[in-house]
Amino acid sequence: MLAMTSHGSISEDGARAALLAAGITGPHRSHSRSSTLEKLAPLIEGDPDKTFGLSGADKHTETDVLRFMAELTGCNDDIECLDDDFIDPDLTVAGIVAAAERLRDHARRGGTLLAATGHPTGMLEHNMRVVEAFISAGGKLVRPREEEQIPSRSKPGRHFEVRYTGGVGCLADWGQLKHTHLSDAMEALLEERPWPDMVFADHGFAGAAIERGIPTIAVMDINDHALAVAAAEGRDVTIIPLDDNRPPRLYEPSWRLFERIIGGDQ
Repeated sequence: MLAMTSHGSISEDGARAALLAAGITGPHRSHSRSSTLEKLAPLIEGDPDKTFGLSGADKHTETDVLRFMAELTGCNDDIECLDDDFIDPDLTVAGIVAAAERLRDHARRGGTLLAATGHPTGMLEHNMRVVEAFISAGGKLVRPREEEQIPSRSKPGRHFEVRYTGGVGCLADWGQLKHTHLSDAMEALLEERPWPDMVFADHGFAGAAIERGIPTIAVMDINDHALAVAAAEGRDVTIIPLDDNRPPRLYEPSWRLFERIIGGDQ
């Protein structure tokens, strides 16, 4: 049961407690510390599954990247530490609030937004709710290249589609929505002009937008190090640190807080 305010919306303290109880923030439930650390070297070496379409990681050491991640999540910055990983709930709520305020202001100006996720099993319902609040506040949603069969760069001879569900784009292969870290799909969407004024996404959908200088709100899990590098380099990205692969209903405290702030209820 969510702790709601007298106006029927959730408070920041209520969201913090509920997200912590749900495992969206706090002790990490989806990835081990060792598996997270193992992704640092491939990122620096340019593995496209880890870079999310972003340049610049090769300029940093593994210790640097872990420090960037620690600043955004509160995780341990000791590369030798193998204790269970952790995301600071206060940083999660602060990221949600900053992102919601940015979307609220953008909606009031009538700006355009492209929303997408590479984690449909976790973030799709959440992002749909945020999109609904953005549109209700006056924002405009874009769905580039809808219903197009797009040639795959990583799999020659194959095609994919970006399927918009509730206004949120996901990589689709015929009848399946796919999990992806790659930037290929977003790079294909951004071949179409004009670009959206802002992007709300994760993984390679966020990375490709950031790389092109599009203002971006990015959900970042504890192992999405490329996004932490982009933030540390001062790129135009607002980070929301949280576990991106919990059961969809558990994200309700986050989307309720988004709804409250975007709707102007302080």
